[in-house]
Amino acid sequence: MLLKTTVGLILFVFCTFCCAKDLEDKVRPRADLFQSKLNNMMQDTASWLDDIDGSTEGGASAKGYLQLGWLPRTADLDEFDAKFKVAFNLPNLDERLALIIDNDNEDELLLDYESDPFQDSQESVNLAVQYAKEFNKNNNIKTRVGVSRKQLYVRTEASLNWKSETFKFELLPRVDYFYKDGWGPGLKGAIAYYLEGSTVSFSASWQKLEHEARSRRKVGLFHVFKLEKNQLLVSGIQYNKSNNKQDISNETYYLSLRYRNLFYKSWLYFEVEPFIEFNQIRNFRREHGIALSLISYYGT
Repeated sequence: MLLKTTVGLILFVFCTFCCAKDLEDKVRPRADLFQSKLNNMMQDTASWLDDIDGSTEGGASAKGYLQLGWLPRTADLDEFDAKFKVAFNLPNLDERLALIIDNDNEDELLLDYESDPFQDSQESVNLAVQYAKEFNKNNNIKTRVGVSRKQLYVRTEASLNWKSETFKFELLPRVDYFYKDGWGPGLKGAIAYYLEGSTVSFSASWQKLEHEARSRRKVGLFHVFKLEKNQLLVSGIQYNKSNNKQDISNETYYLSLRYRNLFYKSWLYFEVEPFIEFNQIRNFRREHGIALSLISYYGT
C-alpha cells in the first residue's frame, strides 16, 4: 500500500510539473539526466552480462520502459500501478538470446490495442531467458524459460504475419507450461484494415489454463486515428469472459477512448483514457473511470 501511494504521489508531482509552464525548463533537464543515467546503467549491465565469459567484443544492448499509472474509478479512487520491463540482448552469448526482467502480466494473451485497467497487475518480479528464431521479417518463434507468478514456466510462441497495402493479418499460437498451474495453450488472431489516416483493428483470443474451469475468451474492435505526428486517438470496445477454478463466471464489457501523446523528445509519453466498464462481479453496474499513465522508454 505504501509503494502504491508513493508511486501515486510521484506521478501527481511529475504531472503537475509538466503542466506548469514556468517550471517546464527546470523539469526537462532533470528528466534528461534521469533518462541518461538509466540508459547508462542498463547498457553497463547488458555489457557485463554479455562479457561474463571473458569476451570483450561488445555489441550488447538493453531496452525497456517504465510506466506509472493512476486509475480513479467509481469503485476505487486510490488505485495506482507501476510497471517496468527491461530486455538485455546478448550477442556474444547468442545473437538470438535475451534476458528479460519485468513485473508485467504477459501470461495472458492481449488483444491488439487492448486497454489495461490495471486489474491484473503483479506485485512480484518476473525473470526469463528468451530465444528467438526468425524465419523472415514477418514470421518468428520465441521460446522463453523463467519464473512468473512465483513458479517456473516454459513458453513457446509463434508469430505469423501476412501483409498487403490495405490490411495485415496476424496469427499467434502459444503453449505455456507452469510448474504449479499446468498447461496453458492459447491462440490469438488479429486483422488490421488500413484507411486513409486511420486503422480499424479487430482481434480475438482464446486461452485455456489447466487450473481454471473454462477457457478465457476475448474480442476487441478498435479504431486508431493519428491526430498529429506524435499523437494518437484509440477508441474501442472489448469483451472478456473467464471462469476461475470454482467455475465462477466473470464477464466484462469495456468501452474507452485513449489519447496518447509523445510530449518530450522521443521517449516520454502520457496517456489519458476515460472509460465505461460493465463487470459481472459488480452485477454489470455501470462504472466510470479514467486511466492516467506516464510512460518513459529507454535503451537502444
